[in-house]
This record gives sequence, C-alpha cells and structure tokens, in this order.
Amino acid sequence: MQKIKAGLTGFILGDWLGMPYRGKGKGTFRPVRTKSYLRGGKCSGNTSLLLCALDSRCDLVLYRQNLKEWCFHKKYTGEHIEFDVDSVIRKSVMTNFRAVSSDAHSGNRSLMGCCVLAFTSLSREEILPFVKATHNCRYNAKYTCFFIELIRELLRGEQKEHALRRVERKCDVCVNRQNFSNGNFVVDTVESVVNCFMAGNNYAECVFLAINSGKSSDAVGALTGLLAGLYYGVGLTNGVKDFGMMEAYIDSFLLYLRSTL
Repeated sequence: MQKIKAGLTGFILGDWLGMPYRGKGKGTFRPVRTKSYLRGGKCSGNTSLLLCALDSRCDLVLYRQNLKEWCFHKKYTGEHIEFDVDSVIRKSVMTNFRAVSSDAHSGNRSLMGCCVLAFTSLSREEILPFVKATHNCRYNAKYTCFFIELIRELLRGEQKEHALRRVERKCDVCVNRQNFSNGNFVVDTVESVVNCFMAGNNYAECVFLAINSGKSSDAVGALTGLLAGLYYGVGLTNGVKDFGMMEAYIDSFLLYLRSTL
C-alpha cells in the first residue's frame, strides 16, 4: 500500500510541478532543477480526474456519476486545483455518455481516470468500459490498458526494463524509445512517459525530464510521477498546496483496497 500511495502522491506532485510549463516548447523556459522545483502553484484538471476516479472505488456507475459531479458542480476542484474539463469528456458527460469520442486523436485523459484500475484485479474486459466512458478510440483502449499493465508489473517488483519488455509483448505494443514529444495524443503521451521514466534513476530525474520537455508537461509529469513514485518513492519534499484535501481521497481509496484483499 505504501508503494501505491507513493505512486499516487507522485502523480499529484508531477502534475503540480508541470503546470507552470504547460504549452511551452522545449528550450523556451529555464529548465526545472532540484533547487527550483517548488515553483508550482496549482494542479491541473488531471489531478481532478484522478480524485474523481479514486472516489469511484472502481465502480463504473459511480465513476460516471463522479464525472458528472466534476463537470456540473466542480466537485473535485479547489483553490489550488484548476477546473479543466476537456471537450471530449464534457461532450461525453453532456450526452449522458452516448456521444463518446471515436476520434483517433481524442487525447490522453483516459489515462488519468483509468490508471487507478491498475491497483485492482479487474480484467481488460472490465477495464474497457471505464476507458470508453469518455474515449471510444482504439488507441485510447490499447495504450491505456498497456499503461495499466506496466503499473502492475512494477507493483510486482519487476525491474523496469524487464517490465517494459514483458508488457510490450503482452499488449502487442512497441514503444518508440526516441519519443519525448509530450504530445496530447495518447500514443505520444504514453511513449513520452515511458521514456522519461526509463531515462531517470530517481523520482526527480524522471519527472524533471518530463517537465523540461514542455508541451503537455502537466499530464506527462503526472503520469511519469506515478511510475517513478511507485518504483523509486517520491524523494522530494511535498510542496503541493492543499495536499491534505487530496490525500484524503488517496487514503480512502487505500482503505477500499485493503477491504478487498
């Protein structure tokens, strides 16, 4: 459970660290380094979606209801969490999940909401309805399931290179190890996250590489932070404002997981 908590904390910290650099091109800002990492001020909507998923306790009906609460009532936002519902999720919620995007370039948000499913024993067939609640695209399904399987391998204590090779074979995915584009497309996001995680030797190295690549620095920082937190532990002073509110969702989810053992 401590590894899971470190991973979820690492996600929030990575999102918070990456927010100030979102949308900026690589090399257009001063690189983030160990002594300057406390420059964040607000988490993005990625953290809201994570909290939304944690609060659902892996129940699809509740997950959909929580998405509605987020969109209509800003339930999972606060003074230091940005209200940021992208157009794909908003359209899905506004049509009661009937107009789910099938656009091949529909984005990476399915990763944020579904990554918590990695901590359960849900099968691929049980996971897919969660992905399709917002993103009904073959790339989202394939790469979200790939990311979930990678998390599971790391939780089992596998060495990260071995874990990646094993999951690539299992999911029929071949990661482009040169991709650090930090794009919004789910394939680019997953490949950037994997490559940042593989290149670092501790949490800070992994996450700072993700952030310094710019563009979707919040999303890639968050997901890289999740993997690095699981594998290495966070290893940074947690400076996220109002983290106590977010931690309550993490602790409640961990209690749920313990009750299912």
